[in-house]
Amino acid sequence: MAQQSRSTQQVTEKENVMQVLNETSLSSFPMEVLEHIFSFLHRDDLLQAMSVCTSWKSLISSSPNLWRSQTFILDCSLHVKKKKKVDMLFCTQNFGPHFQTLSVRCRHPNMLKKGYCTKMADQFHLFLTGLRSPQLISFKVYDLHFFFRGNIVTKQISSKLIQMFSRECHLKVFKMPTSRWPKTEGRAILDTVFQNSRNTLETLNIAEYFYSYGWLPAVRDWFSTGLTSLTKLTKLSITIFYLTDELIVCLARVRRGQLAKLSLSAHSTFRIFHIEQDSWKCLLEACPNIKVSFKICVYGAKPHESLPALFDSILPVTKLNIIIPHDSYSLASPVSEMGIVLEHVRTHYGPWLKFLILVMNNKKEESFDQSLIKLVRDSPHLALVKALVSYYSEDTVKTIKRMVAKRRQPPLTNMDPQNKKVCTDSLVVEKASELEDPIGRPHVLQGAYQQ
Repeated sequence: MAQQSRSTQQVTEKENVMQVLNETSLSSFPMEVLEHIFSFLHRDDLLQAMSVCTSWKSLISSSPNLWRSQTFILDCSLHVKKKKKVDMLFCTQNFGPHFQTLSVRCRHPNMLKKGYCTKMADQFHLFLTGLRSPQLISFKVYDLHFFFRGNIVTKQISSKLIQMFSRECHLKVFKMPTSRWPKTEGRAILDTVFQNSRNTLETLNIAEYFYSYGWLPAVRDWFSTGLTSLTKLTKLSITIFYLTDELIVCLARVRRGQLAKLSLSAHSTFRIFHIEQDSWKCLLEACPNIKVSFKICVYGAKPHESLPALFDSILPVTKLNIIIPHDSYSLASPVSEMGIVLEHVRTHYGPWLKFLILVMNNKKEESFDQSLIKLVRDSPHLALVKALVSYYSEDTVKTIKRMVAKRRQPPLTNMDPQNKKVCTDSLVVEKASELEDPIGRPHVLQGAYQQ
């Protein structure tokens, strides 16, 4: 009887709760609760919710919290429909003043035409139309890829960005990697960022920012002055071509102990100015806890001849990304001597290396397998390897997995609050021959690496 009574009571309570829920509508919730619920909605859903009723429209329109962090995706292969265009312009023009963190990701599905894309500039120009964000503290644009010098749209975009950055906003984060700005427009934008955010900028990513690398030596004084004027810079991502011995020494002097992360990128097709080891030593002495990552894209038939010059520094590189694009595959024996490159990596970076990405369509050579195994074995901290390559033996994959698995600490099971969860990412080892898209896949890995 007691059990039957408890069961009847539970049914009655459930019916009462359902009755209350049926009688309650979202409109009866306090505005603070509604705002919290709306914060989980995507931007498109918020725009639709505004058409439900006047109170919702008023709340969504007047709530800065719902619009502080926004990410927009631009795709050069898609025709922008009229509704999407209207919605985008409505958001930027009406809610732009609430933006604090703004990210724009540009997609180029056709990787062969990525560097020659002209549609993205038009889409980005449309995006900036009427945008005003005085509260902006973080501005990120990925893979914009301006290509044509003197393009009128490029000049207009530059003018709008300068106008936006010249206002009251003081950036903490500025990221525009692989934007390929022409000399004049790119410098004008950086000038504005350097001047207006001199005392606030903490993160700067200008890897492959300029279209042509050849012009920089003529204006290195300007670039060095602007970069070293940043008083709070802690994270810097930059193309190694932009650096000189004098600039590195100046960074060491003005950012003593404060530069925490340095990410370097390079293309072996461009001439790399040699940096003396004394300059790197100066930076390491000033910032002993600095974390260094290096990403290099190799073009040419003999990467083993172009790469070693880039691996003669004493930097404690913990993350390394080597990519040989599809363009090099048609050349004669493009990676037949990659064992030499891996030996350089093992010699110079082995003691610090924690993360290795290797992407290439190599030949199945036993020497390559042995060099990679030796690199992994002699790098005591290397606990994550992502390789899109061809192996001479299937046992190579098993050997590398076994060595890496021993270095990954298992997740903690103790419930002590002082214990923190340990991330145990798995090893990724794939065959280049099995990839459906050997061109696009390396770029996916680059994106994972930057994150």
